[in-house]
Amino acid sequence: MDFISDFINRYFLIPMGHYYTLPGTIAYAIFFVIAVLLVYKYILKKLKIKIDANFMLSLLPFIILGGVMRSLEDAEFYQSYFFVSPVIYITLFFIALSSLLFSVLAEKYIKRPYWQFMITIGSAILLYNIIQVLLIGIVNLTGFFMVAGLILMWAIIFLPVTLYFTKYLNRLNYFILLSHLLDASSTFVATTFFSYHEQHVVPSLLFPIFGSWIMFPLKIAVVWPILYLIDNNIKDKEFVIWLKIAILILGLALGVRDLLSLSMLT
Repeated sequence: MDFISDFINRYFLIPMGHYYTLPGTIAYAIFFVIAVLLVYKYILKKLKIKIDANFMLSLLPFIILGGVMRSLEDAEFYQSYFFVSPVIYITLFFIALSSLLFSVLAEKYIKRPYWQFMITIGSAILLYNIIQVLLIGIVNLTGFFMVAGLILMWAIIFLPVTLYFTKYLNRLNYFILLSHLLDASSTFVATTFFSYHEQHVVPSLLFPIFGSWIMFPLKIAVVWPILYLIDNNIKDKEFVIWLKIAILILGLALGVRDLLSLSMLT
């Protein structure tokens, strides 16, 4: 029992909110994949939720909310393990699930689509947290505009592919890829030009060898092919969208967190 307790403390509890360990990263990845499958089969399907563009739109405020709340924890506005990674994903799951259940119930009585209630609830909570960010202040404008410039550059680079070679990068995949490049851009700027250190295992291993710029080809080489393979190998269109939402969460939430943390803290 002492070995198990020491293992959990060393690789999970002590690093929480500060850095990731290899056993922790593997465990979190497995947990995330299982959660994605179980939520789809036992919650969304049971509730007969149609996984479409409206559903994705209704979740977008909650995905952004995760990044904003995590950055507020960095700024010490929130001071709880509920708002550090990876626990914040569980926190956001229950916030989003509660909102979904309420919205589905409201749809029956008010006769409005559930996703409209979801967007309203998510946007209201998100607005409150954005106000807290603004009250703390965006003090690192240099870092903010460096990231903004990089993501604009990537948007311009990949736009022709989306416009003229849709088969290889459709509009949704374009947005998801850019969300991951936002994460890469924020990480690159924060670790290269400011006193930040990478917390994740794989980048921490690669940065000393190649430099933090490796985040860009790494994201492109992993995310883009995965999106392409999902589109061309999975026939269930609703499951395709659900998988893309999961990938979007991993990019957009982290990208927003990194950008805001960099911008609020010098």
